[in-house]
Amino acid sequence: MERSSGAGKNSGDFRIVKLLAYAFLGLSLINTVSNLFLSDLNLKKVLQLRMATSRLEKLIDAEKGKNLKLRAIHSRIKSNPRFYKEKFVREYLLMFKKGEKVIPLPKELWYR
Repeated sequence: MERSSGAGKNSGDFRIVKLLAYAFLGLSLINTVSNLFLSDLNLKKVLQLRMATSRLEKLIDAEKGKNLKLRAIHSRIKSNPRFYKEKFVREYLLMFKKGEKVIPLPKELWYR
């Protein structure tokens, strides 16, 4: 007879443990859902940050491309500085050598 009363006592303890486990599971689900939608860093803000990150990565790639072009120009100027100094003086400052005749060309014939 003692066995049957002991077995009942163990099954009652098991029910309490099972009930507590389901209670903690329920609380953790409620906590997860509330954090997804009601916290400071909710799901909407995370998605906005991800979109902003992708836009910034595109801008960074564009700037890297510009940087590569500028580095190429810089290396050309370093390799032949006299030519580019003369080109700058002629094109931007509109200064020419004495005795030189300047014939303006249409923009289609300009070189760059």
